[in-house]
Amino acid sequence: MLIQIARNPRSTGREIALATGITERAAISVLHDLRRAGIVRSRRDGRQNVNEVDPVALAKHRPWGASDMEIPTPLIDATLRGLARLAAEMANSDQPRSKSA
Repeated sequence: MLIQIARNPRSTGREIALATGITERAAISVLHDLRRAGIVRSRRDGRQNVNEVDPVALAKHRPWGASDMEIPTPLIDATLRGLARLAAEMANSDQPRSKSA
């Protein structure tokens, strides 16, 4: 879910649900939990919400999960690496491309 939000910050609850294979209601519930935990920040842009993953906050919430079960550290580390890689790709795609002669 975090990778979907990072890839498409304007995703609706329905779009997140479709991309992750969970129900829309579950996606919205998890998104609210992530906001309350500070892992996802949301802001309004016109009529849309824009969601951003805060990797620093995610790293601080290592034991956080929907249940009381601890999330394995390797899974969290892999997610953080994936988010960092995605952020780098997005930053590079925002750079103007030089024209070859």
